Amino acid sequence: MRVIKSRYLIIGSAFSLIAFCPQGYAQTTTLKLINEYPATSITAAADLDFAASVDKLSNGKIKVETLQEKNDPYKGAGQVDAVSQNKVQMGTLFGGILGARDSLFLLSSLPFAAKDFQQAKSLFTCAKPVLEDRLKKLDARLLYVTPWPPSGIWSTKPLATKTDLQALKIRTYDETSKSVFERLGAQSVNLPYSALAEKLKAGDLNAVLTSGDGGAGRKLWDLLPYFTAVNYSIPLSYTIINNATWNSLSKEQQSVLDKAAQEVADASWAGVEKRIQANYSRMSEHKMTLNTQPSASINQALKDSGAAETKAWLQKNKLTDKDAACLLEGNS
Repeated sequence: MRVIKSRYLIIGSAFSLIAFCPQGYAQTTTLKLINEYPATSITAAADLDFAASVDKLSNGKIKVETLQEKNDPYKGAGQVDAVSQNKVQMGTLFGGILGARDSLFLLSSLPFAAKDFQQAKSLFTCAKPVLEDRLKKLDARLLYVTPWPPSGIWSTKPLATKTDLQALKIRTYDETSKSVFERLGAQSVNLPYSALAEKLKAGDLNAVLTSGDGGAGRKLWDLLPYFTAVNYSIPLSYTIINNATWNSLSKEQQSVLDKAAQEVADASWAGVEKRIQANYSRMSEHKMTLNTQPSASINQALKDSGAAETKAWLQKNKLTDKDAACLLEGNS
């Protein structure tokens, strides 16, 4: 009887090892996806849709665990390193964050590079092969991009003239936008979204450059009751996956991720314009003053400064290769 019990114990232990063995026997694959923006933002919402699509297409065999805002343990440019070093499998990273590692990712946020979403999409399509090649150097692979509504200025006071712009202590989101406002004479600091709240509460800033979407997600109306829709740029966030993680997946699993990524990308480009009015409605409900037609003085000052910074960016990146020729159109 004791021999029989021992055999059952041995068999039971073996089955336990099989059940928890991560290689070969696991029924599901879990991939973590970080994003420092709140779930209500356009990029975090796209990530949730991606996770749902992956779950459906894989019949529950691939799970995407989204770690958003406070649940994202990595901040700012540290998110790039987290994905590159496979500390986390995937990340949805704002172009300005990736731009800290490779300035080509600042392309989408060049001032007034695209006047509408059709132009923004064409610019990305043109740049995509070059961007994918640059991601290889970061040990990552592109899954999809999510466009943001156009960037505007949230401020403590209304903006009517160039002098008002020069009085700003403004948070910007990449080195290009930081330089644009510095050229104007404003005080400018490049900060990730995760570091914004503390600076605003301390009074170190009186303005923020971000979309209505990003600002609404952070409830910036509590401290910045004015929004000026300067349509500075249409930036992108890039959802990437670590190369080693990607290569460890089966062809079937890779196909699931690619298909889900394409679905989310298509939906994001198709739905982004609707979010603009939805954001404006939310902002108005919170008693914000919206200026959707900035003065000629404001527009001209930003365009002049933006043109000078774009020229400097193009020279720095030396985009003369034939594969990147279309990036130069309209910006030379």
